[in-house]
Amino acid sequence: MKFKTLQVGNTDLTGSRFNGQDLQIDLNRRGYDSHHLVWEKQGQNATTQELNFPFKNAITSSISALEKELSVQSLLYPSALALEQNEYFKASDLVHYHLLHTGWFSLLSLPTLTKKKPSVFTLHDPWAATGHCVYPRQCERWKTGCGSCPDLDVLWAIKKDNTNLMWKIKDHIYKNSRLDVIVASKFMQDFALQSPLLSRFDLHLVPFGIDLEKFKPINYAEKRRKLGIYPDNTVICLRASVSPFKGLEYVFEALEKLTTAKPLTILTFEARGQFSKYLGKHQLIDLGWVENQDDIVDAYQSSDLFLMPSTAEAFGVMAIEAMACAKPTIVFEGTSLSEVVFAPRGGISVPQGDSSALAVAMDNLIDNPELRHAIGAQARQLAIEHYSWNSHVNRVISVYEEVLAKPSA
Repeated sequence: MKFKTLQVGNTDLTGSRFNGQDLQIDLNRRGYDSHHLVWEKQGQNATTQELNFPFKNAITSSISALEKELSVQSLLYPSALALEQNEYFKASDLVHYHLLHTGWFSLLSLPTLTKKKPSVFTLHDPWAATGHCVYPRQCERWKTGCGSCPDLDVLWAIKKDNTNLMWKIKDHIYKNSRLDVIVASKFMQDFALQSPLLSRFDLHLVPFGIDLEKFKPINYAEKRRKLGIYPDNTVICLRASVSPFKGLEYVFEALEKLTTAKPLTILTFEARGQFSKYLGKHQLIDLGWVENQDDIVDAYQSSDLFLMPSTAEAFGVMAIEAMACAKPTIVFEGTSLSEVVFAPRGGISVPQGDSSALAVAMDNLIDNPELRHAIGAQARQLAIEHYSWNSHVNRVISVYEEVLAKPSA
């Protein structure tokens, strides 16, 4: 059965592998009629359309300031009024929502929208189940209604403690919404099942996928020359993110504790200059924010190991990209990443926040090329078995078919 789908999200190119953009392109390639409706269009894809209405930017900016003052989140934006009138929304058989909490969409519109069209919502993080935060970490107040929040400053920060109010509003919204929810990891599935807000929905476990013909291991000497990597260096690749959830401080601590005598290159994505204090001790290559997928692949293929010591992670697409390129990944326990890399088969998992254990794992991989290659080979095979793009799209289509077959549809 060929049906018409609409992907709805914040943007197209940034995060295209998981925000609906690549999905709608593949669905069209398979003969489905699919479009992507985004808040901010960056690319030129003909089946992607930007959601527009009069004075859009001015209204959104004012509402964003008002929500901050009121300490509420994603409740007051009028974008859904334009969404309901959009030609693609009207023509669709099913709507798939992504990343609704980035400052453009009102959750209050979900009951109306989801009664008009069968709907699927992908959870990219736990925010949908909390009173304000993206990752509750050790806090479990999301299980009982939030309130008395221990950290109002953590992403997304609020001025005053309205977390119980936001939790109750979400509860009311979800009670009146018809949604099927997709999660990408068993970690997130377990989280949703424990959530009074999300456990009412049908949950579907659909891991993200990547192009295994693009993300693949190759003889990387040419790639390393292109990046200017010293020939004899062992290359440590990581995301140099200043986010409080990415664990960069533990990488700094681990580097101080390394015992290896091997020369190292630190190859980073995202924020530049984070490792400047190691200038002269290690070779530093900061790629900055990289949008071009070929450049991302070059970095993985040029590296020897990948670090992803996140303290909170709902899935971790970069981990499976490194796996597909046959690179062993070191992660922290207590997030989805141990599961995603199939530790200890496709990566190494160490206790969260333990920089000494992180350093030992790094030393082992740096000083033992055979171990690196053995784990890397297993990582590649696991990526083939679990994270192919084709399998991901097949699973999503199966969810769509199941949703459309429900009597409520």
